[in-house]
Amino acid sequence: MIRISLAALVMALATPAVAQLANDPMANNAAGLAPAGDTASQVAFAYADRDEDLTISWEEYRNRSMRLFGHVDANNDSILQITELQALAGPSAPRPENDIDSGTFNAAMRKLFDSGDTNRDGALTPAEWHDTVRPSRAF
Repeated sequence: MIRISLAALVMALATPAVAQLANDPMANNAAGLAPAGDTASQVAFAYADRDEDLTISWEEYRNRSMRLFGHVDANNDSILQITELQALAGPSAPRPENDIDSGTFNAAMRKLFDSGDTNRDGALTPAEWHDTVRPSRAF
């Protein structure tokens, strides 16, 4: 269900009507994001890049991650329970071992951000974003 919603969002955002502003990273078929990879990665990057500087700072990354946390935290208790994680992952995914509180989640996102920032400049480029958020390996 979530993948269908994401696909619909990607299709809606990837239309030329969305790329109206000259500084829109999605303009010209997202040429400003090359070599960021697939369209879903480019759309997610553009959404997270709130200051439109074509990099994702830790603050932007954390804010996006915490918005995701809030969407998954169905009962708004600042803890992702196993049942909430299973609802997100789907019935065929392995059962999570533990609940995840917001502090643990934030710390994990920081580690992921830091590991993705390969040039150590404190921000993710489009290519670093793609490799971090949509890696070819499963995580």
